Amino acid sequence: MTDQVPVSADAVRSELERILASKSFQNAGRLSRLLRYVTEKTLSGESEHLKEYAVGVEVFDRDASYDPRVDSIVRVEAGRLRSRLDEYYANDGAASELRIALPKGGYVAQFTTPGARDPDRLRPRDLETSRPPVTRLSARLILVAGGVAIIAAVSLWLSAWRSRAEQPSVAVLAFSAYSGDGQLAALAAQLNDDVTSEMARLGTVGVVSHTSVMQFAGVRKPLREIAAALDADFLMEATVDAEPGGLRVVARPVNAHTDRKAWVQDFHGRADALHDLSRQIAADTAAAILRIQPAR
Repeated sequence: MTDQVPVSADAVRSELERILASKSFQNAGRLSRLLRYVTEKTLSGESEHLKEYAVGVEVFDRDASYDPRVDSIVRVEAGRLRSRLDEYYANDGAASELRIALPKGGYVAQFTTPGARDPDRLRPRDLETSRPPVTRLSARLILVAGGVAIIAAVSLWLSAWRSRAEQPSVAVLAFSAYSGDGQLAALAAQLNDDVTSEMARLGTVGVVSHTSVMQFAGVRKPLREIAAALDADFLMEATVDAEPGGLRVVARPVNAHTDRKAWVQDFHGRADALHDLSRQIAADTAAAILRIQPAR
């Protein structure tokens, strides 16, 4: 469990710099700018000014006519930032003693320390003196039970490992938005993050980490080379376009072993319902990949 505890501003700023220098935030200019902004505003006691309009104007350079009800860039980028922070603390920042978060429903940063110790918890010496004596028979039973538990855990792990090894792996490449609309580009980036997460959550295919895939964003290389570098059986390409009433996404998983498009599908959804659209894209694409998976 993570508890909210008082932390120093210096410690928060040090953690901020570690986050911004990490792989998860490399080439993430707008997300880095947003994280620094909400962190500094929170530290300076200006939480009441962290409103969607203010963030849009001061971070994303919107003009005075900016209307958050029409332009969702702040909500979209905040969602991307939350996903990127989760990714950082699951990888490079897993051992961090301090964590910076952006809770849903607002733009005020939160600073926490994981695993805060309970001051009322008994010390080892106290436990030693209060624990009832252990007989030789009960000690043997404990050892046997422990051995059985270890064997069961290893068996489960091996079963899960074999299952993962048999799964086709897919790398979800950066989604393309061909128009010059910044809002559409932000929506494409959010969909890219969400589809990657949803596909991983399904557990039916192996999914290459978003951080690893993003090193190839904007890089012109043969798909075979990218797939080999990521050890992926499939590369998923997608384009995002605006259409009356919402968005049109064209998903195209490419079989890395044959360098041919394995499947093409159009998806339609609303900009204010990206989660539903992401889940549909992830589920249908994963199912298509499983139907045509190559032997590993």
